[in-house]
Amino acid sequence: MIEQLLEVWENKIKETTEIFELLGERRAMKPVAAGKNRLIYLLGHLLVIHDGIFETLEVGKRKYTHYDDLFLTPQHPANVYPPYRLLLQQWIALNETLIFQLRHISPDEWLSKQHYISEMDFILQPNKNKFHGFQCLIGHLFHHLGQLALIQID
Repeated sequence: MIEQLLEVWENKIKETTEIFELLGERRAMKPVAAGKNRLIYLLGHLLVIHDGIFETLEVGKRKYTHYDDLFLTPQHPANVYPPYRLLLQQWIALNETLIFQLRHISPDEWLSKQHYISEMDFILQPNKNKFHGFQCLIGHLFHHLGQLALIQID
């Protein structure tokens, strides 16, 4: 089951990356649909969320905490973003490392507690394990893939 979930993850990361590469800088500042997030915001938001999974699953340290204020709060029209190409390069590198780390988590580790769950909460809710945290991350990615699907490719 873990292997199947990792395969889904890798395929969706590949699909998401292809969309970001296809749309590129020319679409970066445009919303995915009227009243929705800009493409560059979605890229940065996903980068920061995926960066956080390193600590959540205890497979490494975060690299992009300096983006938290920009991409973990609702976007604002006055926000100044890093270059799209830089974010895309960081997204690709981060996910390559993350996939490598995820493939080295043992089955027992998948069932251990997430970093941000206290020992007491884990005793009360043992389903709050690393596998559950990873499933939530996949759900989050699918949500934003749905937003990316709204983009009219011209």
